[in-house]
Amino acid sequence: MGAPANDALQPALAIDPMVVDAATRAFDDLAAKWLAGEPSSAKRAALLEAVVALGFADALPAPDGREAWLDAAAIIRAQAQAAAPIDMALLLATGDRAGSIAYDPGRYACAATAGAAVDAAAAAALALGRCLQISGAMAAALELSVQYVQDRKQFGQPLAKFQAIQHSLALAAEEIAACTAITDLALACAAREGIAAARLPALLDGAAVVANRAVDVVYDVCHQVHGAIGFTREYALHRHSLDLLRWRDALVLLRGGELRAAERLGDRAIGAGGVWRAVTAQMKPEISA
Repeated sequence: MGAPANDALQPALAIDPMVVDAATRAFDDLAAKWLAGEPSSAKRAALLEAVVALGFADALPAPDGREAWLDAAAIIRAQAQAAAPIDMALLLATGDRAGSIAYDPGRYACAATAGAAVDAAAAAALALGRCLQISGAMAAALELSVQYVQDRKQFGQPLAKFQAIQHSLALAAEEIAACTAITDLALACAAREGIAAARLPALLDGAAVVANRAVDVVYDVCHQVHGAIGFTREYALHRHSLDLLRWRDALVLLRGGELRAAERLGDRAIGAGGVWRAVTAQMKPEISA
């Protein structure tokens, strides 16, 4: 049977709220333990062992495990929102347990070759994972910023009362919504049709272009409303910011560069006879017998 007509333009599928809650609680706890005391290789190993024991490391048995993608997405986003120092996108897409705890969450380092040595399915899965991480980290950065401007007062009133602050945060929220929307569309494609779906590459190209701009806007806005505090290592925004920069750059590199991704999208629009036709074609699930 084909997909229901009213399902044609549904970009996202329902994710089990119990999985979301469990992953959120677990990664919040793991992040807190990591930050307690001095980081060490032993703590990194213990973090990975905890993730494995929770069953999170096996949430995506293979990149093409369609039905597993929704749970995997919840886990990846929870890790990003908690800024837990373990790369769940890399772990689930490639199974690289050593690589997933190799990066220093306190310093910027873009794994320029991430995904280059794996097959196409794993590379696509890793790109989708980066999209999920980026949308999760941006949401966490915005939440921190909203809380900060509500708590911080200037001239006798909260910063949140100033129109310029409200406008800046609204712009950031718009970018996050756009990035999350195209990420959810790509996620639904992977869950319905598999990581090798014909329309997924264009969705990932679109996500790379959208995320590249969104990260710039969210990074600037969140640090501006925080003043200088957002750059300090002791504050959570610092960790989210570094994650956003490394994941954004890694995603763009996985897609061959932002310009190349944009060129491919332009070619699709020309081939489809217009931008609107190209966009709507990307939103329609493939019909299977």
